[in-house]
Amino acid sequence: MKRRHFRASGFATRQRAAGFSLIELMTAMLLSLLLIAATVSVFLSNKRVYGATEGLGRLQENARIAFELMSRDIREAGGNPCDVRMKVVNVLDDTTSWWATYDTDSGVFGYDGDFPDGEAGTDAIQIRFFEDTGVVTSAGMGGTTGQLAVSDIDMIEEQQILMACGFFSSSAAPVTDTAAVFSAGKASGAITHDEGSGNSSNDFSNAAHPTPVVFPANTLIGSLRAMEWYVAENDQGRLSLYRRQLRYPGTAPEMGEAEEIVDDVTGLTLTYLENDTWQDEPTSWNNVTAVQVDLELEESDSRAGGVKGELIKRKLTHVIALRNKL
Repeated sequence: MKRRHFRASGFATRQRAAGFSLIELMTAMLLSLLLIAATVSVFLSNKRVYGATEGLGRLQENARIAFELMSRDIREAGGNPCDVRMKVVNVLDDTTSWWATYDTDSGVFGYDGDFPDGEAGTDAIQIRFFEDTGVVTSAGMGGTTGQLAVSDIDMIEEQQILMACGFFSSSAAPVTDTAAVFSAGKASGAITHDEGSGNSSNDFSNAAHPTPVVFPANTLIGSLRAMEWYVAENDQGRLSLYRRQLRYPGTAPEMGEAEEIVDDVTGLTLTYLENDTWQDEPTSWNNVTAVQVDLELEESDSRAGGVKGELIKRKLTHVIALRNKL
């Protein structure tokens, strides 16, 4: 009896010490693989959603930057430190450069898909305005070829394109009269405007304004700002939004190097509000009161996070009113 009991007990011990069977191991491995696959699937899905969201955020941020900077420039088009209703006499000797042919009709000019330095099929815009330099004349000219004595000559560069504008008295009250556009020279703390510094005459007169203008003390001095906005290919072979500005190197003015403002801008479309009608090419640029900017953007780093591997793309619109036409 004891022997049988001993053998039965040994057999039970050996049964309890036995491991998993092959089927049990394979079942456990299969369940583990399914669990891992589900976890990886959720991780990859979350990664794609995060990538798409991050790409969309970058795209929207780029659009905000582009619209903000373009708005600052376009809003000021055609402005000057005095009054946009002033008669303008332009005595610049340069009659070919687009920024030099300034008059009251030319604050904005647009290209409808044919800008020479831009991507084919995309629009471009040229903007001009005079910003206040903070410089005023400290005395009257004293004569038609007199110098413009100013408060701070160090603010002025040689051959900088300036506008002198002031208020002339009349029998009733001070009225806005004339603004002169000219190329500056510098002598003895004053601004000169003779032919040697890039002007067609030594006084402020031309065929359209034959009577020379003599500015009094406290005449405001503005500086011409001119810039171009367009889309072109960048160094990586992708398209970007560019701005190029007029610069004054101390010699003849010239357009500076193109600045890459926002990358992955694939399209720029501009339309202009003229007499309450939106036009691709206005009949009179002087009648333009607002500009609609349509930007097409894509997020180049979003292919892995996009739907079916496609890039995230958006077309966004912004309308900008010309402050000087309101």
